[in-house]
Amino acid sequence: MNFWNEEKLKEALQTAKTYNFPENWSSNGLIIWQGNFEYGNMILARSDASQKGVLLENFPNLIKDCSAILSVNATKYFKYNKPVVELVGSNSDAIIKLARYIRKFFTGKVIGITGSSGKSTTTQMLVDIFSSKYKTDSNIESKANTSWGLSWNMTRFGVNDDYWIIETSLGGGMSRNSAIVKPDYAIITNVAPVHLTGGMQLEDIAEEKSRIFHSMKEGAVAVIYSGMKYFETVKNAAEFKGLKIVTFGENETDDIRIISENNENKFVINGTTYLLNAESVGKHILLDMAAALGVVKEDGFPIEDALEVLRHFKTLEGRGEEFEAFVEGVGTVNVTDESYNANPLSMNAAITAFGEKYADKNKVVILGDMAECGVDSEKYHKELAIPLCKINPQKVLLCGTEIKVLQDEISDKFETKYYESVGNLMDSIKSELCDGDYVFLKSSHSGNLYKLAEKLKNSTI
Repeated sequence: MNFWNEEKLKEALQTAKTYNFPENWSSNGLIIWQGNFEYGNMILARSDASQKGVLLENFPNLIKDCSAILSVNATKYFKYNKPVVELVGSNSDAIIKLARYIRKFFTGKVIGITGSSGKSTTTQMLVDIFSSKYKTDSNIESKANTSWGLSWNMTRFGVNDDYWIIETSLGGGMSRNSAIVKPDYAIITNVAPVHLTGGMQLEDIAEEKSRIFHSMKEGAVAVIYSGMKYFETVKNAAEFKGLKIVTFGENETDDIRIISENNENKFVINGTTYLLNAESVGKHILLDMAAALGVVKEDGFPIEDALEVLRHFKTLEGRGEEFEAFVEGVGTVNVTDESYNANPLSMNAAITAFGEKYADKNKVVILGDMAECGVDSEKYHKELAIPLCKINPQKVLLCGTEIKVLQDEISDKFETKYYESVGNLMDSIKSELCDGDYVFLKSSHSGNLYKLAEKLKNSTI
């Protein structure tokens, strides 16, 4: 049954006015971007003063199947003969008000996940685990994790679900995100030098991530990676809120400990050792699993059942997805796609995992810029020589602006080439690859290497 009706919209938006609403009207939630439209959604119309909402030019494709239109300029939309809500204030405020309203009606459990890397993978793992037994909603499919992104997703969640599993970034402010989501469980996967704008330091990121705890109730659970820099900063913030702290990592004292030895991957939980598998799994993926298991343990979900789900976990597009690609004139190459995002921590972990898994293969590593690394960006890019030397690739291709400094660090160790743009790289990629190569791609999303990954996946190179 749809949650939203006219009365609830008025209560949530307070000063809004409604027009042309039929009796017994209802809706299944709001969209602010046409790409995620579902039948019966309300449309938030973009205004001249806001970048949030659906553009008027996209209305013809949606208007027939939408349930209502929300706008600060209501009269502009009367012509569609649809229910219209006239907003007082900004589109941004309306999105958040609707999310905070529906959150008050949800009696299930909310799991909030943040961190500099691994949050999407951890979120998907938790979705896979809990949806195997319970009704679960998440914002993982939309990849919208700012205050406004997670908010419009929440307006479409089911209030009778058992779990809401929500990834949240720093976008919009972590304190605000905590107030919207109000997690029962909060995971901080790690803290790394990314989003270091305006003179921010790494400790500032740790403090900002810790604000996910701000709206949690005393006794709620904080799951924290013990190996992160400024762990004590994060831990102290959780203690200040009176949260139960669950640690994960590689230390013997961790509540969820990962062990990878003798070709076996294991977790030690409450003194009991559980075997995951005997396959090659990157440490960063094992840590994401450990974070998910921290919630599993505290929630009472059967650990063996969760492990069985994790054994079949498929890495996400752009976050470690592996696929074969046919390149005309070259042959078949095996691709590990990590092109969705990058920071020094995730870059090091992913390169290492790739090298260990394909130690005896012909490896081609393609790296782009790590964005927003702050004043030490040059140092972080140069330090990528360390994991590269450990895995000994046959070839390294660099593409971007900031990554260029790495060339001088490695050109005497491996065959190395630099390309100014992804377009230039794609024009030459056939000459860089051989049949049977194992190809690794990683950069921040703004580095655009995902475009090369898409072409490889679709065999359109």
